[in-house]
Amino acid sequence: MMTKNEIGEFEVERLDDIPVIFGLLQKMRIQATIDQVIKPHGNWKGLNPGWLITIWLIHILTQHSHCMDRVQEWVSKRLAILQKLTGQTLTELDFTDDRLALCLHMLSETKNWQSIETELGIHIVRVYRLGDEPTVRLDATTGTVYHNPAEDNTIFKLGKAKDGHYATQFKLMLASLDPLGLTLAVDVVPGDRADDPLYLPCYRRVKQVLSENGVLVVGDSKMSAIQTRVVIVDGDDFYLTPLAYLKDEPELLEELLTPWVDREEEMECIFLSEDREEDGSPPDPKLAVARGFAVPRTRQVEVGDKTVEWTERLVVVRSFQYAHSAQKLLHRRLDKAEKALKALTPPRGRGKRQIEDEVSLRVAIQRIEEKYRVKGFFIYDYHEEMSERVVRAYGDKPARTERQVRFQLTVTRNEAAITEEEFKAGWRIYATNAPSEQLSLSRAVLAYRDQYIEENIFRRLKGKILSITPVYVQRDNHAKGLFHLLTLAARLLALGDHSAKQALAKENAELAGIYPGNPKRSTPTPTTERMLDVFDNINLLVVPVADHIHYQVTALSDVQTRILHLLDLPTSLYMHLSVDFPRE
Repeated sequence: MMTKNEIGEFEVERLDDIPVIFGLLQKMRIQATIDQVIKPHGNWKGLNPGWLITIWLIHILTQHSHCMDRVQEWVSKRLAILQKLTGQTLTELDFTDDRLALCLHMLSETKNWQSIETELGIHIVRVYRLGDEPTVRLDATTGTVYHNPAEDNTIFKLGKAKDGHYATQFKLMLASLDPLGLTLAVDVVPGDRADDPLYLPCYRRVKQVLSENGVLVVGDSKMSAIQTRVVIVDGDDFYLTPLAYLKDEPELLEELLTPWVDREEEMECIFLSEDREEDGSPPDPKLAVARGFAVPRTRQVEVGDKTVEWTERLVVVRSFQYAHSAQKLLHRRLDKAEKALKALTPPRGRGKRQIEDEVSLRVAIQRIEEKYRVKGFFIYDYHEEMSERVVRAYGDKPARTERQVRFQLTVTRNEAAITEEEFKAGWRIYATNAPSEQLSLSRAVLAYRDQYIEENIFRRLKGKILSITPVYVQRDNHAKGLFHLLTLAARLLALGDHSAKQALAKENAELAGIYPGNPKRSTPTPTTERMLDVFDNINLLVVPVADHIHYQVTALSDVQTRILHLLDLPTSLYMHLSVDFPRE
């Protein structure tokens, strides 16, 4: 915006949350790390890749778009701000599509990327020291695209999505660190790849970052493959994963539960952390969310030319809420199946089709049992009914006797089998090699319940700010580099969450003023997105006065100053922009 007054023509540049994001990126050492790893071609001119990628990340986090064609124009309107923040001489031509595409190509190279994420991880873990027993979570997610899977690409492939349908997609395997939810390792693989082989490469790279033993590795049931578990054991670490027992050991749950029939009250109660008494003693058993028990067993697996043997604990847990839902679904299936079974042999009547032979009746019963998964839950009693009807002669047709056969089916519920199935509902088997002194029954359950931390990363990558899909780039290396770039932005958001949460916990306080329309509402765990939204309508005024150019920044509010303090960022990020410079 250009305006005239008596001291000259001045300009206004939107500042908003740019300095906050820049400050967080500098704390992460994004620019320094990238320039340390990536050495551009000797003919490379202008801004280094580290600064290019840093400013591009600022654009992504402020404009909520990763499209390359919008960056150059955005930079052209903020040249003064970006130059004063970075201390670099830059022009809008540094941010053409071609140069940004070259940056994506550099980030896509496996050697470059793994070196960058390792150096970043080591720095962040050192700065944000996380305790003596780190927890790493491994999980995969997919993104659907509209690319043609028949074209010559290696990432966008036709694969089975979570809804059961097939779609062109790519897959991300992430390893993240508690309690930050901070991504430490990322692998971009084709969308038709199975999840099972993806856990170990991420785990091994995390070990390079943490460089210590005793790490608790948490993953979903696809991480329970025995070859994955044995590598974690051989690395002197611990795993926690639900078993895919129905696929690998279908009789295991029944075997484990048999000794506990009619003894569920003797199992250990499991409580949520917030339900425990202040002195650490367990609360009222009525507040328990689950019950469970643990059973040890010995595992032995060949790894190369050696045999690895260890003791594994099977943690068998019944969630009351999960059990209630499963039992409701069971009875819903029973009701539908019983209705369908009774409809097989309707009363005689016009238009009522009857089953006339035993084989057809048995086949129909079996079909219903398979559809509703109720085999063994009903007792059947059926008998054949025959009726005769004398038909008088008519025309050239002689008198005759017609016989009609129908089967009458009586259906009774097998209450003993149903009761047994109700007892089996809601159970889940977790496997861990961590000793009970380190990972108690309750802690194991609660540790897995925190798997939502990993889902938060996926939510951010697929959400409004980062929008990893839709993908507009077509080339494989550009797409791979873009996904790596967006996970750097996700790291920044996670670090912002953690910094504010830790600072507020230390003060035993909450942050207010970040909820539009409700300034008194407060929270001890503000998200980085909400805190960044507070830095709106902050401008940099550029005023030429005589032989000087005067820069003036909009004054910060109390809430904005408070947020900077929680993020451990200086107010000088804004204030140092308010200075006079001689005119060139």
